[in-house]
Amino acid sequence: MKILLVDDEKGFLTVMGDVLRQNGHEVMLAENGKQAREALESDRVDLIISDVFMPTLNGVRFHSYVRDFTDAHDVPFIFMSGYDDETTRNLVVNPEIDFFFSKSTPIEKVVAFIETLKGSRQKNLQ
Repeated sequence: MKILLVDDEKGFLTVMGDVLRQNGHEVMLAENGKQAREALESDRVDLIISDVFMPTLNGVRFHSYVRDFTDAHDVPFIFMSGYDDETTRNLVVNPEIDFFFSKSTPIEKVVAFIETLKGSRQKNLQ
């Protein structure tokens, strides 16, 4: 799977990017929504994982951009945030393609969920 990982915390980008690569995924990194938007202009991805609160273009506005103005409008989008409250969880607009994980979720659970997504996407393409 080709994954676009978006977060303003460089440590999180590094660790999560390494884990995803170790699990066989191709990973593109962006430090904010603006960089992520630019990445989507030149590359197609299978999954987007984005922080919610970031400078320059936050995850909420980036998500809206993806859904309304790109060919990636149907690509699964996982919000990951250190804020795990009702307001943040309500960002999941379409539970078929939008998801939320707290950054405190064990990384193995996130990776397992991505594998489940990958499997269901492949079934839908057949």
